[in-house]
Amino acid sequence: MKMIMAIVGKDDEMETSAQLVAKGYFVTKIATSGGFLKRKHVTLMIGTEDEKVDQAISIIQKYAGERKTVKYTNLAAPSGPISPGLNYTVPINVEVGGSTIFVMNVERFEKM
Repeated sequence: MKMIMAIVGKDDEMETSAQLVAKGYFVTKIATSGGFLKRKHVTLMIGTEDEKVDQAISIIQKYAGERKTVKYTNLAAPSGPISPGLNYTVPINVEVGGSTIFVMNVERFEKM
């Protein structure tokens, strides 16, 4: 028996936990925060049989893994008679998401 603790971003937790539950995993969520920017996270606790660990990690990776996206940011434009109040936006490639996963041995598990 294993305990998977996956720390995922708050934005990814709904879909990740829904997919895990759909595959038959029992998931307990704990709100957490920390890291460099003190972003909100959720710790998912998943108890499972040894042979199902890789499938759970695969689901977490798919729905809460790092991925690239495009965000648009405002670029300050010079003000003056030629361009009063113009705002330029530029696309920027950014990485979002990501998770940290711990897999631990469980000596005993009981569901009451």
